[in-house]
Amino acid sequence: MWKRLYKLCRPSNWLYTTVRQEDGSYHITISKQQSKIIILIVCMMIILSMAACIWGIVRETEVWQLREKNQMQGDQLKLLDQKIQMLDKKMNVLDSLDQEIRQMIKGSESGHVPQGGPDHDQVPLSTSDETAADGAQSSITAMSIKLSKLDRQAQKRLVSFYMLRSILKDSASDSIKNLKNLNIATNGSSTSNSAMPSIWPSKGVITSFFGNRVDPVYGGSGFHEGVDIADDYNSPIVATADGVVTIASSTDGGYGNLVEINHGNGFVTRYGHNSMLLVSPGTKVTQGQVIALMGSTGKSTGPHVHYEVRINGSPVDPMLFLPIGNH
Repeated sequence: MWKRLYKLCRPSNWLYTTVRQEDGSYHITISKQQSKIIILIVCMMIILSMAACIWGIVRETEVWQLREKNQMQGDQLKLLDQKIQMLDKKMNVLDSLDQEIRQMIKGSESGHVPQGGPDHDQVPLSTSDETAADGAQSSITAMSIKLSKLDRQAQKRLVSFYMLRSILKDSASDSIKNLKNLNIATNGSSTSNSAMPSIWPSKGVITSFFGNRVDPVYGGSGFHEGVDIADDYNSPIVATADGVVTIASSTDGGYGNLVEINHGNGFVTRYGHNSMLLVSPGTKVTQGQVIALMGSTGKSTGPHVHYEVRINGSPVDPMLFLPIGNH
C-alpha cells in the first residue's frame, strides 16, 4: 500500500493539473491520479481520527473506573475510621467502668473483674503481610472484618460491665444472686445478645447524635439524650432487645407517640415520634420485633425515631451498644 501511495504522490503525477482562464474565471482540471490521492488521504485521515477517538474513549473509561475504585476505597476507609473512633470510645468507657467496679468490690486491692478481648491500645490497625500483598482492597476488607469483630466484643463487655455495676450498687440479696448468674463477656462469650440493646432500632440516616447540640425546633443549646435516625414515614421500628413494654402512648414531653421497654438489669430503651404504636403496656417483646412505625409526632421536624438507652434512669450514648455501619 505504501509503494502505491508513493507512486501516486510522485511529483510527476501532479504535473497534469492545468489552470486555464475563460471569460475572466479560472478553471482547474484535476487528473485521475490526483483524485485517487485526495480520496486516499481523506480515508487515512478518517481512519486516524476514528482511532484517536477510540483511544480517547478507552482512556477516559479507564480513568473513570480508576476514580470510581478510588472513591469506593475512600468511602470504605472513612467507615473504618468511624469504626476505630467508636471502638476507641467504647474501650475508654470500659476502662472507666472497670476502675469503678474494682472500687465497688470489697477488698478492691485484690478484687478481679473478668475481662476479655484486646486492650484498646493494642487494636490491630493493619493486616498480615499475606493480606497486604493482595492489594489495598483486600487489606481494607480484612481490616473491616477485624474491627467489626472487636466492636462486637467491646459491645458485649460494655453491657456486661453496666449490668455488673448495676447489681453491685444494689446490695439486696436478690441482686447478689443475680451476680452469680451474670455471664461476664470473656474471650468472645457474653450475655445473651437478645438481652442487650445491641441492634439498630431502624434503618436510615443518623441526623443527630447523643450530647450537646442546637435545638432543631426552638434553637439554643441543649443536651440530646439519644440519637435520631431518619427514614421514610411508617418505616418499621424494632425493639433492640428482649423486654417488657412499660409505656406505649402519646406523651407531652416532646416524644410524641412513645414506646418504652424495660430490659432488666437497669436497662431501658425509648423510641419516640412514632406515627403508630403496635404494642401496649405489659406486652413482652423480643429483639427485632416491630413495635411501632416511624413518624413525626411530638417535637419533631420530620419523620425519624428518637432512640434512647437508659441505665438506672440515666441516659447513656446508644452508639456504645450499636454495631457500627450495619444499619
